Amino acid sequence: MHPLILHHPMLSLLLLLLLTPTSIWSRPTTGDLTTRSPTIPWPQFRKSVRTPTPTTDHDYDHHHCQRHDHDPNCGCGCDDHNPPPPPPPVDFQKRNFDTISNIYNLTVYPHQVPIILGGAAGVPPGLFSQSVVGRVDPVGDFRGFEDSIEYFFALAPLPQGNPLNAAITSYKITEFSSACSDVAASVVHLFCSVVNPGCPDDGTPLPPLKQVAFWKFDAKGDVLKYDAWIPNLNDWVVKTTGAPVFIPEGQLQSIQQICAVTQMRCHGPNQQWDSIDQCVETLAKKSYGNYDSAWGDNVVCRSIHLVLTQVRPDHHCPHVGPTGGGKCIEHDYGNDYFNDTSLYGDALGETFMCKK
Repeated sequence: MHPLILHHPMLSLLLLLLLTPTSIWSRPTTGDLTTRSPTIPWPQFRKSVRTPTPTTDHDYDHHHCQRHDHDPNCGCGCDDHNPPPPPPPVDFQKRNFDTISNIYNLTVYPHQVPIILGGAAGVPPGLFSQSVVGRVDPVGDFRGFEDSIEYFFALAPLPQGNPLNAAITSYKITEFSSACSDVAASVVHLFCSVVNPGCPDDGTPLPPLKQVAFWKFDAKGDVLKYDAWIPNLNDWVVKTTGAPVFIPEGQLQSIQQICAVTQMRCHGPNQQWDSIDQCVETLAKKSYGNYDSAWGDNVVCRSIHLVLTQVRPDHHCPHVGPTGGGKCIEHDYGNDYFNDTSLYGDALGETFMCKK
């Protein structure tokens, strides 16, 4: 080696670096965060470096609260060991009472008119579940949303549809109990009067109608199942509509009216009779029935479903026809009035009981 190189300090240092193995200088030493490493590209290495910054109490609170921005109930005092307080409990008794009250309010004239004209689209949300099922003695079983809302609302009398101009004009829930969130029981009085504006009899009180009911609610508070009973329905129909159903002449007149309206509403694919005369002749041979036992192959059952043809003629016209369409047919009292398991999908006695 040339002596000049050995005695020149800069050249000696350069020679030392060239002769030193790369494994010695390729690894950065602790604290030297700017030394390049052949094994990590420089931009990536720079990204992996974090320079800690002092954290003040203000900065800690700011970042700490940001973790809980998704929870409006959580302030800066929340942390993983101190979760936000739970929401206040639902007042299920008030909720259930309000739902039942809102249902009966829609039976008051003229609140039911939009439902008669528009069907299911006219029913406000939050009353019945789409999968609701129920029974109303002495009328029958109702499966599904449309069947149920038609019974509760479309059967409420219109003053234009009966000789006495009778309608439900107010209601009062006289008894109510709800010991758990999904079950309630109620008794309602539906007060009736004459609705005949401009005439002397307008507002004349008529006998009320009573309904006793058990209700089952889903998690949202919508009615999922119901079991209701209307006592003395036949007497109420006679006294509030003036229908002379106890005498043969009155029954024949009723049959003629039913057949005339059936021919008017049930036509085209929904037609049930060749003529009014055929309808009258056939129905006159059937039992007339009474409204305390309306579920059967009788005239009374057809008079109820005739009212519903104004909402869904395709569904209800077969019920007023010669076969009864699977609805106005003879029923087995022992099975059909006690079919809780098949109707509600629960073991007998379980549907309307609060769970312990």
